[in-house]
Amino acid sequence: MVLLDTNILVYAANKNSEFHEIAVKIRDQVINGELQGCVSLQNLVEFYSVITSPKRIENPLTPEVSLGEIDKYVKSENILKVGFSETALNILGNLVRKYKIIAQDIYDLKIVATMIANQVDTIVTVNEDDFVKYSEIKVINPAKT
Repeated sequence: MVLLDTNILVYAANKNSEFHEIAVKIRDQVINGELQGCVSLQNLVEFYSVITSPKRIENPLTPEVSLGEIDKYVKSENILKVGFSETALNILGNLVRKYKIIAQDIYDLKIVATMIANQVDTIVTVNEDDFVKYSEIKVINPAKT
């Protein structure tokens, strides 16, 4: 099973992105059940933050359109939604110690801990540098394949 990182969700919704077509293809494979996949609840919140920000997106989506996009993921029967749990918190603590994580890097590591707690072994992301340092998961960058 793969987890769709926030940037995949953003690029799929942002038609101006150079990665739009790649992200739509991956997202649709998951939505159509061709690829077993999930999103974390954190990814959905991060998606909203990015896709509505005029500082991050040339043509940001309105709150209503953004919530509609999130609703598509929530309602999709083929996309598992995974959340952060007490088990994930314990995993996060162990990973923080192992990798000596500080500051903002905790948020990417939180996604890794959520993945491990939910038996998800692979993340699909264009920002592979954020995750390749964690030996516990695999990273697929669809922009490189």
